[in-house]
Amino acid sequence: MTASHRTDATWGLPGDVVRRGDAEVDAGGTWWDAGDVEDVAEMLASRRSRLWQVVNPAEMAAWVFEEPAPSPVDPAPVDVDDGWGSGPDEAVHEAWAFAGWVARMVVPDATNTAGKYWILSHLTDAVPARLRLTVGVLEILGLDETGERVWLRSHAAPIVSAMDVGAVDLEDWGRRGIDMEEDGTKTLAEEKVLLSCPDLDTARWLLRQPPVVAGLRLLSCWVAAGPYSFEGRYRPEIVGRAWRASELLAGDDIDALTGGGFDRPYTGVTMTGDLPAQRSFDADAYRAGGDEHDRLCRSLIAHLSRSGSAAGSGLAGVNVDLAWRDVDGHQFIAEVKSVLAGNEVEQLRLGLGQVLDYRHRLAAHGVAATAVLLVSHCTDPAWPAICADSGVLLLTAEEEPTWPAKLDAAAGTVHG
Repeated sequence: MTASHRTDATWGLPGDVVRRGDAEVDAGGTWWDAGDVEDVAEMLASRRSRLWQVVNPAEMAAWVFEEPAPSPVDPAPVDVDDGWGSGPDEAVHEAWAFAGWVARMVVPDATNTAGKYWILSHLTDAVPARLRLTVGVLEILGLDETGERVWLRSHAAPIVSAMDVGAVDLEDWGRRGIDMEEDGTKTLAEEKVLLSCPDLDTARWLLRQPPVVAGLRLLSCWVAAGPYSFEGRYRPEIVGRAWRASELLAGDDIDALTGGGFDRPYTGVTMTGDLPAQRSFDADAYRAGGDEHDRLCRSLIAHLSRSGSAAGSGLAGVNVDLAWRDVDGHQFIAEVKSVLAGNEVEQLRLGLGQVLDYRHRLAAHGVAATAVLLVSHCTDPAWPAICADSGVLLLTAEEEPTWPAKLDAAAGTVHG
């Protein structure tokens, strides 16, 4: 995707150049690959940024291409005013919710970097009042508080790459009123596009498109090179209000968000081929764990498919590993943990805590789900009972023939 990887690329303004070359492309093709992730990791690692004291360039490169999902509402980056509700103007509240949701979706390590690498501003001297998300030195998002106009800045490469394989249809964008043009700001001027939407509904649809999220994330990672002093401009109450308001987005239309029992198809683990030297732990073990996690996910998906159920990732904005509905309509979620040599207890404890966290957050949004913890293996006979005490079904890969009976017995068993 970057110049060092896609040597055949000639990035042009998408409105002028829709495809590279004359090659036919598959509309269902993949718009990124492992080489793109490696390039982004190298690009970020080359920047001397204090941001990398907080996060790791390789992890951020993987995050750029991960399936779109916002960071958790809790913990919030600042104390929030839980009493701030929808207020007298629903449109205004939705605008605040969208601004908070975008920050959670596209800012690297948003919870820990508010006020250091990004701020949210409420511009009351504009008519109508405006919300603005600034990452580093760049405005990433701007919208009228009335929700009548929304504009976003994105790195062009992921969007153009997706156009090349038919994953982005500019004609469809045009029918929806989405305009894309070359961005004229000086920062990365040759690689940015400005996306304009006529309303919040359209903007929310656009932010459900993985290439758009990847473009926004890539740009945010690049410009958040700091340190940037936001003293005097940072208003934690503004961030807190939008952050809390964004929680309601997932609850506004649960049926639409969970219509298939999950938010998006499972596409596998994003893993760089050559992790930068900043990683402080065993890179081989890291890759082995990722490969095993992917194998477990695909095994469960294949099993469910044979039973007539489709599984995917995420549910109502909560980043569960897998989610599905059985043939009777019972909702399930699963946390998947690779168990390798020496980490069994750690992974079981971590996995149980995560799936309980996810189930609680979904219940708060009105989604009742049966929780499953899937691991490679479990040698301690106490763990099935430990999980059962919390209303969680423990499955192991080595006991796959027993899955149908266990899942049938657990169907509809929901613990809030």
